[in-house]
Amino acid sequence: MASALSLPIETERLCLREFCRSDADALHAYASQEEVTRYLMWGPNDRQASETQLSSFIEAAAAQPRTVYELALSLRADGRVIGALCLYLDDASDQEPTGAELGFVLHSDFWGQGMATEAAKALLSHGRSELDLAHVWATCDARNQGSIGVLEKIGMFRQETVRGARVTEDGHIDEHRYVFPAA
Repeated sequence: MASALSLPIETERLCLREFCRSDADALHAYASQEEVTRYLMWGPNDRQASETQLSSFIEAAAAQPRTVYELALSLRADGRVIGALCLYLDDASDQEPTGAELGFVLHSDFWGQGMATEAAKALLSHGRSELDLAHVWATCDARNQGSIGVLEKIGMFRQETVRGARVTEDGHIDEHRYVFPAA
């Protein structure tokens, strides 16, 4: 496996980069939104939770070997952070190919503009080539039509639906598991 992603990763409109302390307000702006975190396993965040989350992202970036890439998603035009994308690397083993879980979150002001798709496609491409990922997977709440659309637009396909996978305030919810076809 290659040692690291080459950062930043830039697309036509966006930049994926490491989080820094000065991103606290921008992270909290999306992480505190109920509509943004509705289908996630965390949030909405209060200020302390956002600070803790930011600290964990910065610590993960310094870990060796690095197994978590929590990256700030910013607009190239003005550098404003509007969300995050992540790759959580599977435990490496000599017997198994390396894989990763893909995730993303985006401020609601930017929904419906193709930004999550653009960023996820770029991260997936770089992750597969630079980290030699043999497989990439993602899960999402079966009610989350926005995330389902992003995952399918970047070429992932639904492998299974796990009935009652998680218990939330809404009760038992189903979760879809997506995979990216092997190269």
